[in-house]
Amino acid sequence: MAVEIDSQKVEELAAQGLTMKQIALSLGIARSTLYENGKKNPDISDAIKRGRAKGLATISNALFQAAEGGNITAQIFYLKNRCPDKWKDRRDTRVSGDPDNPIPVSIPIEFVKPSVSDKT
Repeated sequence: MAVEIDSQKVEELAAQGLTMKQIALSLGIARSTLYENGKKNPDISDAIKRGRAKGLATISNALFQAAEGGNITAQIFYLKNRCPDKWKDRRDTRVSGDPDNPIPVSIPIEFVKPSVSDKT
């Protein structure tokens, strides 16, 4: 028995960030039914792609607006994700050399003799 799925509704649900399971539950169908229909009907799979893209655009725009409005956290998040080479918390430092001629490393160890405290 074929199940008729409203691609417009699928797109709206996907735009809200729902997972495939959540979309299927909202439509009152099994997740496997949604997947099978997506494979057979390009309108369904395209609706999911369009919906996800719309949701991502909405959130991206909201993040950008928050960053422009002075939200420091949004600014940091935006910069770290848009320009990760220039904006990151830590730098990767790598030491390379000839594997047959390793760089000697010595770590000084200092032994400290425990002090004797006054007995009261």
